Amino acid sequence: MAGIVAIYDFDAKRESTGEVLFYLVSSMRMVQHRGKAYWKMMVGERVLESKGSIPSNEVLSRLIKRKKLLGSNAIGYLSKRAPLFPSMDSIKIALDGFLVDTEKLYLHPYIGSAKDADPLFQIYSIFIKLIDEKKDNSRAAEFLDRHLRGNLILKVKDSIFVFRNSTGFKPLIMALAPDKALVIFSSENSLKISFSNFTYSDVKMGQLLKITSQNHIQELTILERNKMLMDPFEFIRESHVTSTFNNKSIYTIRRNIGKIQANYLSKYMDLDTVYAEPDYTRPMALGIGIELQKSILNFEISEGVIKDRYDDSDHMIDFSEEVSKNKLLTTGKSLKFILENITKNKKVASIQGTIQTGSTAKETIYYLNRSGVKKIDVIVSYVPTIDGRQVGLYTSNRDFIANKYMGKVTSIEKLNAYIADELVCEKTFYNSPYLLAKGIGVSENNLWFPEWIRFLDYE
Repeated sequence: MAGIVAIYDFDAKRESTGEVLFYLVSSMRMVQHRGKAYWKMMVGERVLESKGSIPSNEVLSRLIKRKKLLGSNAIGYLSKRAPLFPSMDSIKIALDGFLVDTEKLYLHPYIGSAKDADPLFQIYSIFIKLIDEKKDNSRAAEFLDRHLRGNLILKVKDSIFVFRNSTGFKPLIMALAPDKALVIFSSENSLKISFSNFTYSDVKMGQLLKITSQNHIQELTILERNKMLMDPFEFIRESHVTSTFNNKSIYTIRRNIGKIQANYLSKYMDLDTVYAEPDYTRPMALGIGIELQKSILNFEISEGVIKDRYDDSDHMIDFSEEVSKNKLLTTGKSLKFILENITKNKKVASIQGTIQTGSTAKETIYYLNRSGVKKIDVIVSYVPTIDGRQVGLYTSNRDFIANKYMGKVTSIEKLNAYIADELVCEKTFYNSPYLLAKGIGVSENNLWFPEWIRFLDYE
């Protein structure tokens, strides 16, 4: 959904050294894979923002000097799309997650002049009133928890508030410098690569923190822990492959997701090879390939038959798909090209992270068919996508290919058959909530799925 970062330097003597900016930029680069459509740095009372990737250090240095960014604290925000709420231009906030139950906020007794504002500003206004005027930290945290699925970082003058909702929907970590004079909050612990000498810990579920130069890191309150309900897409794509969960790297977990899925589906498969598309599904494809080698004679593990990683956009995000579609429409050519010596007369499977509208998969199938494949299956690492909030993508819910079957099918098998017909491929295999949870290594009850998906599984 988004990458969020907060930095606070408690050593006032270093304010002019640019220490905060160094850590802010470095930390944002480490979570840049979470969003390359828009980025924003909020340092002191000044803001620097732009569309696209974070620029080079040379360009960024010129921008920082021009904007006169300087301060002892800062927050950063990266997103796969432009900010959803207009109020993000007027308040210093970073949000990783989504808001719920906001329709009646205008009736809240503390809404004040924010009655006609957007939901994010309404939540901000009520929270500030509960914290500052009412001095009620518990109610402020409970209010955020009621309306937020994910994490929120808020900068008010020289104070930074950090909140993680009580289900732990999104990861949020705290990294403390060796001298404890500087702290970093980040969307994930991939920061360990750059700052290996820091001490890392998770922000607790339901914890509301206030960071100031006087009190340093202050716990305002911690809510009673609810049942953990994590965003499963963190394990499919959102988290960096070097991040860890339960002492396992995300890469290892993704490979196991593929292994568990292939172990269950092997009895339905007759394949010669599988390939990953896009690149982020490579760990899952490797797990699937290793498992299928056990049951399919002469099965080949290949890096991939479709090459799209060298396009002029980032292969980790959805915008490469848009570039590919636009190029296809304007020039009649695709960014993808097939390694025909691998695919000709072969039974292949495309490993997709998720199928949204189906247009990317259809394009892939079209070019594979032109290369002379014998048959094409599509294996989806994620569960059926019918709710945009669960994957943090910008596709409208009504555009999801599985939406039309909501409530009309009662098993993954039936949905697989319908989607295979739409994609014009031999077979489609969605992952199920049970298999995905098993691959991650957690209980299915600890993952958040839309209601319809939660009860959809293999017969």
